[in-house]
Amino acid sequence: MRNTALILISALIIPVFVADKGKNYAKENVCQVLRTTGIDKFREMFTILYSQKFPYGTFEEVNCVADEMTKLAEKCCKDDASPDCYDKGATEISEKSCGKDSPFPKHPDIEQCCTLQGPERKLCLASLRYTSDELPSLLEPTNEEICTQHTEDGKSYAVRYIYEFARRHRSIPAGFVLNATQYHVRMAERCCHPAVKNTCFLQEKLQQSGFKIFLRFLSNNCNNQVNLKSYRSGLSAYYGNLLGVSFEEASTLSSHFQSGLEKCCLQPQPACIIEELTSFQKVLCNESKLEAMSKEFQRCCRKSPLDSYTCVDDLKRQPHHSSDLTHPLSSQLCKEAQPHGLDRYLFLIGVRHASISLPVMTTVLDQIKNTVTVCCSAADVTACLTEKESTLKKTTALLSKIDDTCLQYFKLELAAFKTMMQREAQGERAKMRAQAWVELATSCCFQHSPAQLCQKMTEEVIKYDNDTGV
Repeated sequence: MRNTALILISALIIPVFVADKGKNYAKENVCQVLRTTGIDKFREMFTILYSQKFPYGTFEEVNCVADEMTKLAEKCCKDDASPDCYDKGATEISEKSCGKDSPFPKHPDIEQCCTLQGPERKLCLASLRYTSDELPSLLEPTNEEICTQHTEDGKSYAVRYIYEFARRHRSIPAGFVLNATQYHVRMAERCCHPAVKNTCFLQEKLQQSGFKIFLRFLSNNCNNQVNLKSYRSGLSAYYGNLLGVSFEEASTLSSHFQSGLEKCCLQPQPACIIEELTSFQKVLCNESKLEAMSKEFQRCCRKSPLDSYTCVDDLKRQPHHSSDLTHPLSSQLCKEAQPHGLDRYLFLIGVRHASISLPVMTTVLDQIKNTVTVCCSAADVTACLTEKESTLKKTTALLSKIDDTCLQYFKLELAAFKTMMQREAQGERAKMRAQAWVELATSCCFQHSPAQLCQKMTEEVIKYDNDTGV
């Protein structure tokens, strides 16, 4: 399946970039994929890609556009098809997308695309991508439910599983979604006939557990990469308190890891991310420095490259304090002679807090970064930093408050935690502020917190705290 999905999703936009190669360029690529994979896999890949692109589209809407694209390929890849068959068909589909009663998935920005014409419209439609909050995890059906649904219509069951799984993993390579679906369908085929076999299901799920854990790790990190601002700052702090290394070492690691994610998360083929993660594991588990690391970390590094990531992901991080973090801030942060001055400052703040999830940590560091960056552009940098010092101290102190809040959240029953948070809230505004903190804790204290939702909730808490002056 290498490169399959990339060719498919590019089919509508290729003519914009390769007009000099002729209108048949996109068609030739699509037809090559169709011949290589067969019609069923071809359609499944389209279902995955459009489920990822339009996670809030209904199953029927996603199914409809996948059907249209598959029929177009079938029709235009015949030997007697006209040379402009594919180009005309793609244009008709883009026009149908802009129709008032379009059966295809909807998107808030689709009207903007529909004001364009020709290749520009196709490019705009192909580049649409949702930035809304993540969907909740897919609930695992019971063995009996799997068998009932699979026995009724095995083919429809597989397509619907693809849709549900893909829309909940919209930032990972499509090939992984296809693999997960194949594992799941194979399990149903083996364990449902002639009757439900619970022992079989248990064995299959145990075999798939490593792959599922890796997918959770990958989905979380790709989601962070795609959606978080200042993600590299958060990553540097993460490696700093995971490994106890200096800013320079943590910065090198975070840069390497993020570059791999940036390059491969939205590439449909799994080979890219596997290659990048395998390469980074050699850097992370550097033999020359391994002896200085903890026994637990060394144990993780002895595992296979992909298994070592999920192992390291479960290790406990430790806070690290440095006397280098000083107040008031110096204009040296903005000097070109110290290009990493601000990054170092953010690292020294972040590395003090080992239990805050990356979406929350990154969002707070981004707020600090934005404040300092504004001052770096001011006529009088020192005066600006002095003026903003109380705001920066308050935002920095917020990390300690989040640390304490999450500690209480995990320690108390939910009802007791809510009561504690709302106890001193007097007035409507204070109650709203307390509720914002409760929502942040219940959604974002966990390590694998949803990036977009927690970024939004952290910004909300910062806003309430700034308004109240607390």
